Amino acid sequence: MVPLGPSLRSLCTRALFFGAAISFAQTTSTSPSSTPGQAIPGTGGVSSFASSVPAKPVAGVLPLSFQDAIDRGLKQNLGLLLSRAEVRSARGQRWEQLSVLLPHVAASPYIDDSKINLAELGLKSVGGLSIPPSVGPFSYFDARAAVTQTLFDWKSINAIRAASQSLKSADYTFKDARDLVVLAVGFTYLQAIADEARIETAEAQVRTAQALYDQAIDRINAGTSPDIDGLRSKVELQTRQQQLIQAKNTFSIQKLTVGRVIGLPPSQEFELTDKSPYQSLEVTTVD
Repeated sequence: MVPLGPSLRSLCTRALFFGAAISFAQTTSTSPSSTPGQAIPGTGGVSSFASSVPAKPVAGVLPLSFQDAIDRGLKQNLGLLLSRAEVRSARGQRWEQLSVLLPHVAASPYIDDSKINLAELGLKSVGGLSIPPSVGPFSYFDARAAVTQTLFDWKSINAIRAASQSLKSADYTFKDARDLVVLAVGFTYLQAIADEARIETAEAQVRTAQALYDQAIDRINAGTSPDIDGLRSKVELQTRQQQLIQAKNTFSIQKLTVGRVIGLPPSQEFELTDKSPYQSLEVTTVD
């Protein structure tokens, strides 16, 4: 073994303490935040429910409550709009199949104007009187109507039944789409509230780490603590500051997700008015 000198031994000791400080800061980090852009649970990964048709922007900061977010989602969400279009398409197909058994009326009007060329017939004068080369115009009008109806067509009857069942299926799909929109809006809104609460937690931890760092610096200046305590406190403070920046970025991304689900323009500023108040757990008795 090669003996270590005092300076090299001190350097290795500082490196070990620095690594321990980083490990301690990583293991005592805040609660995990949401993953930006994650799939909304319950939608089956369908991207249409995570999108919407943007509405007109509102001047200033828009206060957005939980109920307002759901109402906007039910009006602007793309998945629900597509499901409503499928219902209209199924209803139109049913009427198209039903029209085969309904009476069909066909009308054919005819209007014509004609002239008679007397010169071609050799009539130029009669009894010394000159005759015009043509006479007219004469108008002709003819209008006819026809009514046809199929009394019995088993193939058309089965097609009408199939179209009716398709319409019922589209109606049930539309109701399910409404539930999925409420689920998507509620999930993104509550996730944004949780991310906003994590910012407050991160800010409190930054203030605590700042106070510990200032206390460590005072002790080092007073000569009651080694320099490694100040280094460890500084690493802890910088880690908490980085976590605060990450929490703010995650909250901003989650707000964009909320706006995309409920149909807010990307440039629209809004704030979440509904918060999740703190409630202590009720103590459960033995009984």
